[in-house]
Amino acid sequence: MRTIVSSAPGKLVLIGEYAVLFGHPAVVLAVNRRARVDLRPADGGHWSVAAPGFEERVTVFDLDGDRGFEWREPESDAVAHLVLVERVLGSLVAAKLIAPEDLPPASISLDTREFFQSSTAGAAKLGLGSSAALTVALTEAIRRWAPRGKSARAVSLDQLLDLHRSFQGGRGSGIDLAASFTGGVVEYRLMDHGRTPSAHPLELPEALHLVFLWTGRSASTADFLARLDSGMQSDGGAIADALAELGRVSQAGIAHLRAGEVGRLLDDVSEFGGAMDQLGHAAGIPILSEEHMRLRQLARDCGLSYKPSGAGGGDVGIGFTDDPEAATVFAERAGDAGFPPLGLEIDPRGVQANPIHN
Repeated sequence: MRTIVSSAPGKLVLIGEYAVLFGHPAVVLAVNRRARVDLRPADGGHWSVAAPGFEERVTVFDLDGDRGFEWREPESDAVAHLVLVERVLGSLVAAKLIAPEDLPPASISLDTREFFQSSTAGAAKLGLGSSAALTVALTEAIRRWAPRGKSARAVSLDQLLDLHRSFQGGRGSGIDLAASFTGGVVEYRLMDHGRTPSAHPLELPEALHLVFLWTGRSASTADFLARLDSGMQSDGGAIADALAELGRVSQAGIAHLRAGEVGRLLDDVSEFGGAMDQLGHAAGIPILSEEHMRLRQLARDCGLSYKPSGAGGGDVGIGFTDDPEAATVFAERAGDAGFPPLGLEIDPRGVQANPIHN
């Protein structure tokens, strides 16, 4: 009897949002909120899955080489909450990355509770890349589930990107996958016209201090990207100009980060935040939401640079400074204004998986 325990970290984008979709470089941090997957021997000979804190009901499915993935009760309400399992396992089978006949049925537990923030209105999703982290953790757990001598080969970042895009309508840069896969700080870029991900480790300068804040509102990255696509098809001139500016500033910011020129990086961050606002106006997307605008002004008052992390509209924002006292003051004032600082740290570990023998 054995159990496979797998986990992968979430992410925050430091610089390069939106531009990374179009071949420009970006920097992403793996953060210490992890998606966790447990696989245990199944009772009754069938695969099953549950998600503690999200979908407690145990839902049964079959996995074989002929039919692929099939829910036993496809009309169950739980299926809609657990569709990621179907997409990941179905795609792994379709891509021949796993052989179902080599896998004994398992009872799967998916845990993403660390990606939610408690509030008076209930638990809110933080926007730290939980689906990507869960995809990476589940893929690694399944790979290791085969009996000794039949384990599937390691899945590369390229394959993970293809896998993730297969059930996201071809969208997504894969930057969140890179953070979950490698951990630490990563410079990320799409090469070969968006087909090949390139990820290289970075170190942040010691003089750089970051403040991570929760805006109090979740946002939908998928919705924003769909609206961006629509805007580019109808009138892409202003959007293209804004994206080009984002790419230029991101490249400059990464060069200054690599050189340890924190003062110039802070200027780049401020400029990048302004370019995100420009893109939002051009595409009709509230990237710098009211909450982000308030936080940006508060950061300026405290002497910090500020930008949203990710697609914007809500979720998490980041304050940047080379003054640790200013960082403390900003965090306190933001908390007093209703924007609680998040106890996030860089997680140096990427995906981890270990068998436990009972």
